Amino acid sequence: MLRKIASLSVALIVAGGVMVAVPADAAVKISNGVACKKSGATTKTSLGTYKCAKNPLVSSTKLTWLSLDCLSAAAEAVNAQKNSTKAKTDFAAQIPVIELGITNLNADRVSLQVKLDEANKRLEAAKVKVAAASSDSVKRVLTTAVNSWTSAVRAYTSEINRIGLSIRKLESAKLLATTKPAELVANVADTRESAKLICTKGF
Repeated sequence: MLRKIASLSVALIVAGGVMVAVPADAAVKISNGVACKKSGATTKTSLGTYKCAKNPLVSSTKLTWLSLDCLSAAAEAVNAQKNSTKAKTDFAAQIPVIELGITNLNADRVSLQVKLDEANKRLEAAKVKVAAASSDSVKRVLTTAVNSWTSAVRAYTSEINRIGLSIRKLESAKLLATTKPAELVANVADTRESAKLICTKGF
């Protein structure tokens, strides 16, 4: 009788050990966020390859297993943040330079407009004189003046148009420099959220 009890006790202990061992193995199943000890260590599972590293998306310095997809997405998110910060600084520095360029070009356009208006007056006056000229020699001189003022009008008009185009380009650049930072912030947020999803604990 004692032998049967002893045998039963041993059987229960062994069975208990098996029952305890199964959950213990399950508890250390490797996935994102599971603690690890050796930085840089890698292991393969049915879900993919994992690496023991610090998650750059969190402030904790704890080593955990992270899938290679997680690490790649996290690195992309970190780089996006760095690039965004630099880009925002660059755009902010560009705005006053662009504004100064627009101011200078507007001043040049005003100055050229005055010259264009004067050239048009001289041209019209020369045309009137040609029409009223009584001799061919006088007409030839006045015609030369008409041609010169016509060329001047064309040159001033062309330069004013060129300045107008340059101003429009600078205004577009200013709009980009003003609105792009907000777009960058949104893109960084999206990239980070995607990375956090890929790095979800337990996956």
